[in-house]
Parts: sequence; C-alpha cells; structure tokens
Amino acid sequence: MIQETGKINKQVKIWLWIGFILVLIQILIGGVTRLTGSGLSITKWEIVTGTLPPLNADQWLIEFDKYRDTPQYQKINKGMTMAEFKFIYFWEYFHRLWARLMGFVFLIPAIFFWMRSYFPGWLKIRVVMIFIIAALVATFGWIMVASGLIDRPWVNAYRLSLHLSLAVILLAYILWTILKTYNFKIFPHERMWRFSLLFNVFIFIQVFLGGMVSGMRAALLYPTFPKMKGEWIPSIILNKNMWKVENFVQYEISPFFPALVHTLHRFWAYFLILFIAFYFYRLKDIFSTPFLRYSQYMVLILFITQIVLGIITVLNSSGIVPVFWGVSHQIIGVLLFNASLLLTFAFKKG
Repeated sequence: MIQETGKINKQVKIWLWIGFILVLIQILIGGVTRLTGSGLSITKWEIVTGTLPPLNADQWLIEFDKYRDTPQYQKINKGMTMAEFKFIYFWEYFHRLWARLMGFVFLIPAIFFWMRSYFPGWLKIRVVMIFIIAALVATFGWIMVASGLIDRPWVNAYRLSLHLSLAVILLAYILWTILKTYNFKIFPHERMWRFSLLFNVFIFIQVFLGGMVSGMRAALLYPTFPKMKGEWIPSIILNKNMWKVENFVQYEISPFFPALVHTLHRFWAYFLILFIAFYFYRLKDIFSTPFLRYSQYMVLILFITQIVLGIITVLNSSGIVPVFWGVSHQIIGVLLFNASLLLTFAFKKG
C-alpha cells in the first residue's frame, strides 16, 4: 500500500493552506457579489485584458453603456447612477481579480515544487486534480454570468448553485489533500466511516439548497420563523396545479418553486438536527482520539452557529436579503461541510 502521509515539505503544506484560505475567501466574495446583485456588472470574460479596471471617465462610460444593454439594467436597475454602477462593478471585479490571484498563487509554486520533486506521486495526481476542478469552477462561473445577460435579469439559480457546489468541492478537495500530508492518529472504523460519508452528503445537499435559495432570493418570501407566514408548509406548494414543468424552469413567473426550495432548505435543516443528534449518540461509544474530539467540537459549534445565522438571516430578509447575515450564513455552512469531512477522515481506512 502506498504511504500517503509520509514526510511532506513544510513549504508545500503552507502553500496548500494558503490555497485553502484563498478559495474560502473567494466563496465569501462570491456571496457578497451575489447578494449585492453585482455579478452581471461586467459583461465580458476577459482573462488578460480584464485585469485592469476602467481607469478614466471615458472607460467607465464604455463599461456602463455595456451594462445598460443587459436585462438586469433594463428590468431592475434602470436609472442607476454611475456611483451605484461603480459599487456593483467593484464586487464583480474583485471576485474576478481574486480568481486571477489564486491562479498565480497555485500555479507558480506548483511548478517550482514539481521541478524540485517536492511532490510524491500521490500528491502530483491531487495537484493536477485541483487545477482541473478550479478550471471547472471558473468555466461554470462564466456560464452562470452569461445566463443573466440574455433574457433574465438575474443569473440562473441552477447554474449559480452548480458554480457554488463546484467551489465547495474544490475547497473540500484541497482540505482532504492537506489532511493527507499530516500523520494524524486516526481510528479506522468501517461502519462510522460509511455513516460519516452519509453525513457529508447530507450537509452538501443543504449547501446546494442554500445556493438555490440565494439564487432565487427565496428568503424574501417568508421572513418569519418558525412558521412561514403562519404556515408550516406554504399552501402554494400543496396546490397540485402548481406542479408543472414551466414553474421549475421559468421559476420567476410564479413564487411556487422559490417557496418549495425555501421550504426544503428549512425542513432539511430540521432533518439535519435529528441526524446529527443520532450521529453524536453513536459516537459516544467509539474510542476517541484528539483529532476525533476536535472534529466533533468543530461540527457542533459550526452547526449551532449555522442555525442561529439562518434564523437571523430569514428574520431580516424583509424586502432585501441582508448581505452580512446572508454571507455569514453561507460561509459557515461551507465551513460546516469541511468540518464534517474531518470526521470522515478520522474513520478512514488505512
């Protein structure tokens, strides 16, 4: 069996941790970009020439004129001032600039480490996979933006959630790679390992649903808790006439699908509370290692924080989704998913 946790150069470990932090920050910036409606402010994907922002009044006018031709401006932001445009432009520009920064931070050291033979065989494969996943994230990011430049005034919620999901997968893949570079004391346990994998999947589903809620601004429909405007299950969902294909595809024409996604997001959270309680109950009879205890604490703290932030976000989503609370809720959810991976790693086989 190939030893995956042998000695890895300290510089390589630092590089991987920096990469993890950069991707995490990028997800946070992406959340701000989404909730401020900034994602469609830059209408072209220019990898090289788009590095610099507009530098004078004429260049700003050119960019503003491009934005004025978009459905978002025509249907939602008509009459927007230059100052308001510069604000949303900043967040999308910052999001893309950070992506370019990550590219340099990942690529240049990777070439150096590769040439110096700092990567063992297993790590070479994982580094290549990191670049492949990162390329997919970037590609689907543009596909997402393009979806809001033709007919819709917002990016497509399905594509937004896919973009977010790929970014979360990239972050998780980097974390798992980092964990493999250390010699943590683990406790291989087939049954708990499989149970932990199920836990990972359940948390990931909630992250995906959260992306759908954000993409549809579904939080605005029911800014109340615990009931949704006096109902546990919105009556529109129970109306069988609303269950038709066009309501799932053209979800802007009816509140049905946003209401359904919002409801699923809430009830999946209730399910996770029960699942985590059962999971932790199962853990009490398992031999504990320091790494396992740390993982448990991380999951519990992040999960409670996630619930509180979710409630605060909902209660403050009257007319507009609060950027600070919404982004905090999202980023803690992403961290919770990564913390759940620690539990899986603690029980992994050999």
